[in-house]
Amino acid sequence: MLDTIANILQQECKLHLTDKLLVGVSGGPDSLCLLHLLHKLGHNPIAAHLNHHLRPEADQEAEIVKQFAAEIGVESVCTDIDVRMVASQNSISIEEAARTVRYRYLFEQAELKAAAGVLVAHTADDQVETILMHLLRGSGLSGLRGMDFRMLPNPWSDYIPLIRPLLSTWREDILEYLAINGIVPVSDQSNLDTTYFRNRLRHDLLPILESYNPRVRKNLLRAGLILRDDYLVLQQLVDEAWEGNLVWHAPGTLAFHRQGILELPLSLQRYMFRKALAYFIPGLRDVDYECIERGLKFLAEAKSDGQVDLMSGIRIIREDDLFWLASSLEDLPLMDYPSINKCENIPLIIPSIITLNDGWQLDALEAPDLDQALQDNLKNQDSYQVWLDIGKIELPLTVRCRVAGDRIQPVGMDGHSIKISDLMINLKLPKRARKTWPMVCSGDHILWIPGGRVSQLVQVNADSRSVIHLMLSRNLSA
Repeated sequence: MLDTIANILQQECKLHLTDKLLVGVSGGPDSLCLLHLLHKLGHNPIAAHLNHHLRPEADQEAEIVKQFAAEIGVESVCTDIDVRMVASQNSISIEEAARTVRYRYLFEQAELKAAAGVLVAHTADDQVETILMHLLRGSGLSGLRGMDFRMLPNPWSDYIPLIRPLLSTWREDILEYLAINGIVPVSDQSNLDTTYFRNRLRHDLLPILESYNPRVRKNLLRAGLILRDDYLVLQQLVDEAWEGNLVWHAPGTLAFHRQGILELPLSLQRYMFRKALAYFIPGLRDVDYECIERGLKFLAEAKSDGQVDLMSGIRIIREDDLFWLASSLEDLPLMDYPSINKCENIPLIIPSIITLNDGWQLDALEAPDLDQALQDNLKNQDSYQVWLDIGKIELPLTVRCRVAGDRIQPVGMDGHSIKISDLMINLKLPKRARKTWPMVCSGDHILWIPGGRVSQLVQVNADSRSVIHLMLSRNLSA
Protein backbone atom coordinates (compact mmCIF):
# COMPACT_ATOMS: atom_id res chain seq x y z
CA MET A 1 0.00 0.00 0.00
CA LEU A 2 2.84 2.42 0.81
CA ASP A 3 4.19 2.46 -2.75
CA THR A 4 0.71 2.87 -4.22
CA ILE A 5 -0.21 5.80 -1.97
CA ALA A 6 3.21 7.42 -2.48
CA ASN A 7 2.62 7.36 -6.24
CA ILE A 8 -0.93 8.74 -5.86
CA LEU A 9 0.29 11.55 -3.61
CA GLN A 10 2.80 12.57 -6.27
CA GLN A 11 0.96 11.88 -9.52
CA GLU A 12 -2.71 12.49 -8.71
CA CYS A 13 -2.50 14.81 -5.70
CA LYS A 14 0.54 16.85 -6.90
CA LEU A 15 2.14 16.87 -3.43
CA HIS A 16 5.79 16.99 -2.35
CA LEU A 17 7.45 15.62 0.76
CA THR A 18 8.29 19.13 1.94
CA ASP A 19 4.63 20.22 1.85
CA LYS A 20 2.82 20.88 5.12
CA LEU A 21 -0.53 19.02 4.98
CA LEU A 22 -3.69 19.56 7.03
CA VAL A 23 -5.44 16.19 7.51
CA GLY A 24 -9.03 15.80 8.67
CA VAL A 25 -8.96 13.04 11.31
CA SER A 26 -12.16 11.72 12.89
CA GLY A 27 -10.53 8.80 14.68
CA GLY A 28 -12.15 6.23 12.41
CA PRO A 29 -10.15 3.65 10.44
CA ASP A 30 -9.87 5.63 7.20
CA SER A 31 -8.53 8.88 8.66
CA LEU A 32 -6.15 7.16 11.09
CA CYS A 33 -4.80 5.10 8.22
CA LEU A 34 -4.27 8.22 6.08
CA LEU A 35 -2.50 10.09 8.89
CA HIS A 36 -0.24 7.10 9.61
CA LEU A 37 0.58 6.59 5.92
CA LEU A 38 1.53 10.23 5.44
CA HIS A 39 3.78 10.15 8.49
CA LYS A 40 5.40 6.87 7.47
CA LEU A 41 6.04 8.16 3.93
CA GLY A 42 7.93 11.15 5.32
CA HIS A 43 5.32 13.85 4.75
CA ASN A 44 4.57 16.65 7.21
CA PRO A 45 0.92 16.16 8.29
CA ILE A 46 -1.07 18.08 10.90
CA ALA A 47 -4.06 16.21 12.36
CA ALA A 48 -7.21 18.35 12.58
CA HIS A 49 -10.21 17.07 14.52
CA LEU A 50 -13.66 18.65 14.80
CA ASN A 51 -15.79 17.55 17.75
CA HIS A 52 -19.41 17.69 16.50
CA HIS A 53 -20.91 16.78 19.88
CA LEU A 54 -23.37 14.49 18.11
CA ARG A 55 -22.65 11.37 20.19
CA PRO A 56 -21.87 10.74 23.88
CA GLU A 57 -18.45 9.36 22.98
CA ALA A 58 -17.46 12.45 20.93
CA ASP A 59 -15.17 13.86 23.65
CA GLN A 60 -13.42 10.52 24.03
CA GLU A 61 -12.84 10.33 20.27
CA ALA A 62 -11.23 13.78 20.30
CA GLU A 63 -8.81 12.60 22.98
CA ILE A 64 -7.99 9.44 21.01
CA VAL A 65 -7.07 11.52 17.97
CA LYS A 66 -4.81 13.79 20.06
CA GLN A 67 -3.11 10.79 21.68
CA PHE A 68 -2.59 8.97 18.38
CA ALA A 69 -1.06 12.10 16.78
CA ALA A 70 1.24 12.55 19.78
CA GLU A 71 2.33 8.90 19.70
CA ILE A 72 3.54 9.13 16.11
CA GLY A 73 4.97 12.62 16.59
CA VAL A 74 2.43 14.60 14.59
CA GLU A 75 1.04 18.02 15.47
CA SER A 76 -2.72 18.15 16.13
CA VAL A 77 -5.42 20.81 16.41
CA CYS A 78 -8.94 20.33 17.71
CA THR A 79 -12.08 22.41 18.21
CA ASP A 80 -15.72 21.96 19.29
CA ILE A 81 -18.84 23.01 17.35
CA ASP A 82 -22.48 22.35 18.23
CA VAL A 83 -23.63 20.95 14.89
CA ARG A 84 -27.24 20.48 15.97
CA MET A 85 -27.48 24.19 16.72
CA VAL A 86 -25.92 25.06 13.34
CA ALA A 87 -28.41 22.79 11.57
CA SER A 88 -31.33 24.37 13.43
CA GLN A 89 -30.20 27.95 12.82
CA ASN A 90 -29.74 27.36 9.08
CA SER A 91 -32.72 25.01 8.56
CA ILE A 92 -30.54 22.26 7.08
CA SER A 93 -30.05 18.60 7.91
CA ILE A 94 -27.56 17.53 10.55
CA GLU A 95 -25.61 15.71 7.81
CA GLU A 96 -25.27 18.88 5.75
CA ALA A 97 -24.47 21.02 8.78
CA ALA A 98 -21.73 18.60 9.91
CA ARG A 99 -20.21 18.57 6.44
CA THR A 100 -20.31 22.35 6.12
CA VAL A 101 -18.74 23.17 9.49
CA ARG A 102 -16.15 20.42 9.09
CA TYR A 103 -14.78 21.68 5.79
CA ARG A 104 -14.96 25.30 6.88
CA TYR A 105 -12.88 24.45 9.95
CA LEU A 106 -10.37 22.38 7.98
CA PHE A 107 -9.73 25.14 5.45
CA GLU A 108 -9.49 27.80 8.15
CA GLN A 109 -6.83 25.73 9.87
CA ALA A 110 -5.05 25.05 6.58
CA GLU A 111 -4.78 28.77 5.97
CA LEU A 112 -3.56 29.45 9.50
CA LYS A 113 -0.95 26.68 9.23
CA ALA A 114 0.09 27.63 5.66
CA ALA A 115 -0.72 24.09 4.52
CA ALA A 116 -0.36 23.04 0.88
CA GLY A 117 -3.62 21.12 0.97
CA VAL A 118 -6.52 19.79 3.01
CA LEU A 119 -6.52 15.99 2.98
CA VAL A 120 -9.56 13.85 3.79
CA ALA A 121 -9.83 10.07 3.91
CA HIS A 122 -12.57 9.21 1.41
CA THR A 123 -12.03 5.66 0.17
CA ALA A 124 -12.98 3.62 -2.89
CA ASP A 125 -16.05 2.45 -0.93
CA ASP A 126 -17.06 6.07 -0.34
CA GLN A 127 -16.53 6.78 -4.03
CA VAL A 128 -18.82 3.92 -5.04
CA GLU A 129 -21.52 5.10 -2.64
CA THR A 130 -21.21 8.67 -3.95
CA ILE A 131 -21.56 7.56 -7.57
CA LEU A 132 -24.58 5.44 -6.70
CA MET A 133 -26.18 8.31 -4.75
CA HIS A 134 -25.76 10.63 -7.73
CA LEU A 135 -27.11 7.99 -10.10
CA LEU A 136 -30.27 7.64 -8.01
CA ARG A 137 -30.68 11.42 -7.97
CA GLY A 138 -30.51 11.63 -11.75
CA SER A 139 -27.13 13.36 -11.98
CA GLY A 140 -25.19 13.91 -15.19
CA LEU A 141 -21.47 13.35 -15.74
CA SER A 142 -20.58 15.93 -13.10
CA GLY A 143 -21.99 13.67 -10.39
CA LEU A 144 -21.47 10.26 -11.95
CA ARG A 145 -17.72 10.79 -12.17
CA GLY A 146 -17.63 10.83 -8.36
CA MET A 147 -15.05 12.67 -6.30
CA ASP A 148 -11.64 13.87 -7.53
CA PHE A 149 -8.24 13.08 -6.03
CA ARG A 150 -7.46 16.79 -6.14
CA MET A 151 -10.06 19.59 -6.32
CA LEU A 152 -8.99 23.16 -6.99
CA PRO A 153 -10.71 25.53 -6.92
CA ASN A 154 -13.21 24.08 -4.48
CA PRO A 155 -16.17 25.49 -2.53
CA TRP A 156 -13.90 26.53 0.35
CA SER A 157 -10.80 27.88 -1.33
CA ASP A 158 -9.44 29.09 -4.65
CA TYR A 159 -5.83 28.31 -3.74
CA ILE A 160 -5.80 25.49 -1.16
CA PRO A 161 -6.68 22.15 -2.83
CA LEU A 162 -8.99 19.53 -1.34
CA ILE A 163 -7.17 16.21 -1.65
CA ARG A 164 -8.42 12.62 -1.31
CA PRO A 165 -5.44 10.21 -1.57
CA LEU A 166 -7.43 7.05 -0.64
CA LEU A 167 -10.07 7.26 -3.38
CA SER A 168 -8.83 4.08 -5.05
CA THR A 169 -8.14 2.20 -1.80
CA TRP A 170 -10.76 -0.23 -0.53
CA ARG A 171 -11.73 -0.22 3.14
CA GLU A 172 -10.80 -3.89 3.54
CA ASP A 173 -7.21 -2.97 2.60
CA ILE A 174 -7.29 -0.11 5.11
CA LEU A 175 -8.44 -2.44 7.92
CA GLU A 176 -5.67 -4.88 7.02
CA TYR A 177 -3.10 -2.05 7.16
CA LEU A 178 -4.34 -0.96 10.59
CA ALA A 179 -4.19 -4.52 11.92
CA ILE A 180 -0.63 -5.03 10.67
CA ASN A 181 0.46 -1.78 12.34
CA GLY A 182 -1.45 -2.40 15.58
CA ILE A 183 -3.71 0.63 15.20
CA VAL A 184 -7.12 0.46 16.89
CA PRO A 185 -9.59 2.93 15.36
CA VAL A 186 -12.68 4.51 16.90
CA SER A 187 -15.91 2.66 16.13
CA ASP A 188 -18.52 5.14 14.94
CA GLN A 189 -21.95 3.60 15.64
CA SER A 190 -23.67 6.29 13.55
CA ASN A 191 -22.32 4.52 10.47
CA LEU A 192 -24.84 1.77 11.21
CA ASP A 193 -27.80 4.13 11.44
CA THR A 194 -29.87 3.51 8.31
CA THR A 195 -31.94 6.65 8.78
CA TYR A 196 -29.06 8.29 6.89
CA PHE A 197 -29.30 7.93 3.11
CA ARG A 198 -25.67 6.95 2.59
CA ASN A 199 -25.90 4.25 5.28
CA ARG A 200 -28.98 2.77 3.61
CA LEU A 201 -27.01 2.52 0.37
CA ARG A 202 -24.09 0.91 2.18
CA HIS A 203 -25.98 -1.62 4.27
CA ASP A 204 -29.16 -2.27 2.27
CA LEU A 205 -28.87 -1.42 -1.43
CA LEU A 206 -25.29 -2.40 -2.28
CA PRO A 207 -25.64 -5.94 -0.85
CA ILE A 208 -28.76 -6.39 -3.00
CA LEU A 209 -26.90 -5.17 -6.10
CA GLU A 210 -24.02 -7.53 -5.30
CA SER A 211 -26.49 -10.42 -5.40
CA TYR A 212 -26.97 -9.53 -9.09
CA ASN A 213 -23.30 -8.86 -9.79
CA PRO A 214 -20.60 -9.57 -7.16
CA ARG A 215 -18.32 -7.06 -8.93
CA VAL A 216 -20.76 -4.19 -8.81
CA ARG A 217 -18.56 -2.06 -6.53
CA LYS A 218 -15.48 -2.45 -8.72
CA ASN A 219 -17.58 -1.82 -11.83
CA LEU A 220 -19.04 1.39 -10.38
CA LEU A 221 -15.57 2.56 -9.37
CA ARG A 222 -14.22 1.85 -12.86
CA ALA A 223 -17.21 3.60 -14.44
CA GLY A 224 -16.46 6.65 -12.31
CA LEU A 225 -12.86 6.72 -13.55
CA ILE A 226 -13.97 6.46 -17.18
CA LEU A 227 -16.59 9.17 -16.75
CA ARG A 228 -14.07 11.38 -14.99
CA ASP A 229 -11.86 11.34 -18.07
CA ASP A 230 -14.87 11.98 -20.33
CA TYR A 231 -15.88 14.86 -18.08
CA LEU A 232 -12.43 16.45 -18.35
CA VAL A 233 -12.72 16.49 -22.15
CA LEU A 234 -16.21 17.97 -21.93
CA GLN A 235 -15.01 20.61 -19.46
CA GLN A 236 -12.32 21.69 -21.92
CA LEU A 237 -15.06 22.31 -24.49
CA VAL A 238 -17.14 24.15 -21.88
CA ASP A 239 -14.16 26.35 -20.98
CA GLU A 240 -13.59 27.19 -24.66
CA ALA A 241 -17.28 28.03 -25.13
CA TRP A 242 -17.21 30.12 -21.96
CA GLU A 243 -14.22 32.17 -23.12
CA GLY A 244 -15.67 32.54 -26.61
CA ASN A 245 -19.08 33.80 -25.50
CA LEU A 246 -18.47 35.62 -22.21
CA VAL A 247 -19.02 39.36 -22.70
CA TRP A 248 -18.98 40.66 -19.13
CA HIS A 249 -18.29 39.37 -15.66
CA ALA A 250 -18.33 41.06 -12.27
CA PRO A 251 -19.50 40.08 -8.80
CA GLY A 252 -23.20 39.33 -9.15
CA THR A 253 -23.33 39.53 -12.97
CA LEU A 254 -22.43 37.53 -16.07
CA ALA A 255 -23.25 38.31 -19.70
CA PHE A 256 -22.96 36.06 -22.78
CA HIS A 257 -23.60 36.20 -26.51
CA ARG A 258 -27.02 34.57 -26.78
CA GLN A 259 -26.67 33.28 -30.34
CA GLY A 260 -23.24 31.83 -29.62
CA ILE A 261 -24.66 29.82 -26.72
CA LEU A 262 -27.66 28.66 -28.77
CA GLU A 263 -25.34 27.33 -31.48
CA LEU A 264 -23.60 25.03 -28.99
CA PRO A 265 -24.68 21.38 -28.62
CA LEU A 266 -27.40 21.03 -26.00
CA SER A 267 -25.05 19.21 -23.64
CA LEU A 268 -22.60 22.14 -23.64
CA GLN A 269 -25.47 24.58 -23.12
CA ARG A 270 -26.47 22.70 -19.98
CA TYR A 271 -22.92 22.68 -18.65
CA MET A 272 -22.56 26.40 -19.40
CA PHE A 273 -25.62 27.07 -17.24
CA ARG A 274 -24.25 24.87 -14.45
CA LYS A 275 -20.92 26.67 -14.55
CA ALA A 276 -22.69 30.04 -14.51
CA LEU A 277 -24.80 29.07 -11.48
CA ALA A 278 -21.67 27.86 -9.69
CA TYR A 279 -20.19 31.33 -10.30
CA PHE A 280 -22.96 32.78 -8.15
CA ILE A 281 -23.16 29.94 -5.61
CA PRO A 282 -19.70 28.46 -4.96
CA GLY A 283 -19.94 24.91 -3.71
CA LEU A 284 -23.31 24.35 -5.38
CA ARG A 285 -23.77 20.57 -5.30
CA ASP A 286 -27.17 19.81 -6.80
CA VAL A 287 -28.68 21.89 -9.60
CA ASP A 288 -32.29 21.03 -10.31
CA TYR A 289 -32.78 19.64 -13.84
CA GLU A 290 -35.94 21.70 -14.30
CA CYS A 291 -34.01 24.87 -13.43
CA ILE A 292 -31.51 24.29 -16.24
CA GLU A 293 -34.20 23.37 -18.75
CA ARG A 294 -36.27 26.44 -17.79
CA GLY A 295 -33.28 28.65 -18.50
CA LEU A 296 -32.52 26.98 -21.85
CA LYS A 297 -36.15 27.22 -22.96
CA PHE A 298 -36.27 30.92 -22.11
CA LEU A 299 -33.00 31.50 -23.95
CA ALA A 300 -34.31 29.86 -27.12
CA GLU A 301 -37.63 31.75 -27.29
CA ALA A 302 -38.13 34.05 -30.28
CA LYS A 303 -38.78 37.28 -28.35
CA SER A 304 -35.73 39.48 -27.89
CA ASP A 305 -36.03 40.54 -24.27
CA GLY A 306 -37.50 39.61 -20.90
CA GLN A 307 -36.40 37.84 -17.75
CA VAL A 308 -37.10 34.75 -15.68
CA ASP A 309 -36.13 33.56 -12.20
CA LEU A 310 -33.81 30.55 -12.11
CA MET A 311 -32.96 29.73 -8.49
CA SER A 312 -31.76 31.27 -5.23
CA GLY A 313 -32.47 34.83 -6.39
CA ILE A 314 -30.57 34.44 -9.68
CA ARG A 315 -32.32 35.79 -12.77
CA ILE A 316 -31.67 35.41 -16.46
CA ILE A 317 -32.28 38.56 -18.51
CA ARG A 318 -32.33 38.77 -22.30
CA GLU A 319 -31.43 41.92 -24.22
CA ASP A 320 -31.28 41.39 -27.99
CA ASP A 321 -28.17 39.23 -28.63
CA LEU A 322 -27.03 39.33 -25.01
CA PHE A 323 -28.27 37.41 -22.04
CA TRP A 324 -27.37 38.17 -18.46
CA LEU A 325 -27.38 36.14 -15.28
CA ALA A 326 -27.64 38.41 -12.27
CA SER A 327 -28.38 38.27 -8.59
CA SER A 328 -29.67 41.86 -8.72
CA LEU A 329 -30.84 43.99 -11.64
CA GLU A 330 -29.16 46.99 -10.01
CA ASP A 331 -25.80 45.28 -10.51
CA LEU A 332 -26.08 45.19 -14.31
CA PRO A 333 -23.72 47.67 -15.97
CA LEU A 334 -25.07 50.38 -18.30
CA MET A 335 -21.81 51.05 -20.14
CA ASP A 336 -23.09 49.49 -23.37
CA TYR A 337 -25.89 52.07 -23.46
CA PRO A 338 -25.74 55.87 -23.50
CA SER A 339 -26.76 57.42 -20.20
CA ILE A 340 -26.72 60.63 -18.17
CA ASN A 341 -27.43 61.31 -14.55
CA LYS A 342 -31.17 61.69 -13.95
CA CYS A 343 -30.74 65.12 -12.33
CA GLU A 344 -28.82 66.59 -15.26
CA ASN A 345 -30.16 69.12 -17.77
CA ILE A 346 -27.17 69.75 -20.06
CA PRO A 347 -27.09 72.79 -22.40
CA LEU A 348 -26.35 71.76 -26.00
CA ILE A 349 -24.24 74.42 -27.68
CA ILE A 350 -23.44 74.32 -31.41
CA PRO A 351 -20.65 73.38 -31.96
CA SER A 352 -19.67 71.35 -28.88
CA ILE A 353 -18.88 67.90 -27.54
CA ILE A 354 -20.87 66.74 -24.53
CA THR A 355 -19.30 64.02 -22.38
CA LEU A 356 -21.84 61.48 -21.10
CA ASN A 357 -21.35 58.46 -18.81
CA ASP A 358 -18.99 55.51 -19.44
CA GLY A 359 -17.07 56.99 -22.36
CA TRP A 360 -20.11 58.07 -24.41
CA GLN A 361 -20.10 61.49 -26.05
CA LEU A 362 -22.44 63.62 -28.15
CA ASP A 363 -20.81 65.61 -30.95
CA ALA A 364 -22.83 68.58 -32.20
CA LEU A 365 -21.84 70.72 -35.17
CA GLU A 366 -23.47 72.90 -37.81
CA ALA A 367 -23.90 71.31 -41.23
CA PRO A 368 -21.82 73.45 -43.63
CA ASP A 369 -23.54 72.22 -46.81
CA LEU A 370 -27.34 72.10 -46.65
CA ASP A 371 -27.72 70.03 -49.84
CA GLN A 372 -25.17 67.50 -48.61
CA ALA A 373 -26.87 67.39 -45.21
CA LEU A 374 -30.19 66.60 -46.90
CA GLN A 375 -28.59 63.76 -48.89
CA ASP A 376 -26.74 62.39 -45.86
CA ASN A 377 -29.94 62.45 -43.84
CA LEU A 378 -31.85 60.53 -46.51
CA LYS A 379 -29.16 57.84 -46.73
CA ASN A 380 -28.51 57.59 -43.00
CA GLN A 381 -28.78 54.07 -41.52
CA ASP A 382 -27.17 54.91 -38.17
CA SER A 383 -29.76 55.53 -35.46
CA TYR A 384 -27.07 57.14 -33.32
CA GLN A 385 -26.58 60.10 -35.65
CA VAL A 386 -29.10 62.59 -37.01
CA TRP A 387 -29.52 65.87 -38.92
CA LEU A 388 -31.99 68.32 -37.37
CA ASP A 389 -33.56 71.49 -38.76
CA ILE A 390 -33.26 73.82 -35.76
CA GLY A 391 -34.64 76.78 -37.68
CA LYS A 392 -38.13 75.51 -36.86
CA ILE A 393 -37.80 75.43 -33.05
CA GLU A 394 -36.79 77.60 -30.16
CA LEU A 395 -33.28 77.57 -28.74
CA PRO A 396 -31.47 76.69 -26.54
CA LEU A 397 -31.29 72.95 -26.92
CA THR A 398 -30.73 70.70 -23.93
CA VAL A 399 -29.90 67.06 -23.25
CA ARG A 400 -31.79 65.30 -20.48
CA CYS A 401 -33.42 62.00 -19.60
CA ARG A 402 -37.15 61.39 -19.66
CA VAL A 403 -39.66 62.61 -17.10
CA ALA A 404 -43.25 61.56 -16.50
CA GLY A 405 -45.59 62.78 -19.24
CA ASP A 406 -42.93 63.22 -21.95
CA ARG A 407 -44.23 62.75 -25.50
CA ILE A 408 -42.80 63.04 -29.01
CA GLN A 409 -44.28 63.61 -32.47
CA PRO A 410 -42.18 61.16 -34.51
CA VAL A 411 -41.64 61.53 -38.25
CA GLY A 412 -44.21 59.42 -40.10
CA MET A 413 -47.09 59.70 -37.61
CA ASP A 414 -48.91 62.65 -39.28
CA GLY A 415 -48.51 64.94 -36.29
CA HIS A 416 -49.73 62.42 -33.74
CA SER A 417 -47.70 62.07 -30.55
CA ILE A 418 -46.68 59.05 -28.50
CA LYS A 419 -45.54 58.72 -24.91
CA ILE A 420 -41.79 58.41 -24.59
CA SER A 421 -42.24 55.43 -22.25
CA ASP A 422 -44.32 53.60 -24.87
CA LEU A 423 -41.92 54.50 -27.66
CA MET A 424 -38.96 53.13 -25.72
CA ILE A 425 -40.84 49.87 -25.29
CA ASN A 426 -41.60 49.76 -29.02
CA LEU A 427 -37.93 50.45 -29.80
CA LYS A 428 -36.97 47.61 -27.44
CA LEU A 429 -34.55 49.81 -25.53
CA PRO A 430 -33.34 47.86 -22.47
CA LYS A 431 -35.74 48.48 -19.59
CA ARG A 432 -32.97 49.15 -17.08
CA ALA A 433 -31.44 51.81 -19.39
CA ARG A 434 -34.60 53.79 -20.19
CA LYS A 435 -34.61 56.03 -17.10
CA THR A 436 -31.19 57.51 -17.89
CA TRP A 437 -31.34 57.43 -21.71
CA PRO A 438 -30.27 60.84 -23.13
CA MET A 439 -32.74 62.85 -25.27
CA VAL A 440 -32.24 66.10 -27.21
CA CYS A 441 -34.93 68.64 -26.30
CA SER A 442 -36.16 72.16 -26.94
CA GLY A 443 -38.04 73.22 -23.84
CA ASP A 444 -40.75 70.61 -23.34
CA HIS A 445 -40.42 69.30 -26.92
CA ILE A 446 -38.51 66.05 -27.43
CA LEU A 447 -36.56 66.35 -30.69
CA TRP A 448 -34.45 63.21 -30.90
CA ILE A 449 -34.08 59.95 -29.00
CA PRO A 450 -30.67 58.46 -29.94
CA GLY A 451 -31.10 54.93 -31.19
CA GLY A 452 -34.74 55.74 -31.84
CA ARG A 453 -36.88 58.40 -33.47
CA VAL A 454 -36.76 62.03 -34.65
CA SER A 455 -39.53 64.56 -34.11
CA GLN A 456 -41.28 65.89 -37.18
CA LEU A 457 -40.73 69.35 -35.69
CA VAL A 458 -37.08 69.22 -36.78
CA GLN A 459 -37.32 67.04 -39.89
CA VAL A 460 -34.81 68.10 -42.55
CA ASN A 461 -36.22 68.87 -46.00
CA ALA A 462 -35.45 70.98 -49.08
CA ASP A 463 -36.64 74.14 -47.30
CA SER A 464 -34.28 73.73 -44.34
CA ARG A 465 -31.91 76.63 -43.77
CA SER A 466 -30.31 75.86 -40.37
CA VAL A 467 -29.24 72.24 -39.96
CA ILE A 468 -27.11 70.64 -37.26
CA HIS A 469 -25.48 67.23 -37.23
CA LEU A 470 -25.54 65.21 -33.99
CA MET A 471 -23.47 62.06 -33.47
CA LEU A 472 -23.59 59.86 -30.38
CA SER A 473 -20.64 57.48 -29.97
CA ARG A 474 -18.61 55.71 -27.36
CA ASN A 475 -14.88 56.03 -26.89
CA LEU A 476 -13.87 52.52 -25.75
CA SER A 477 -10.45 53.76 -24.65
CA ALA A 478 -11.94 56.30 -22.26
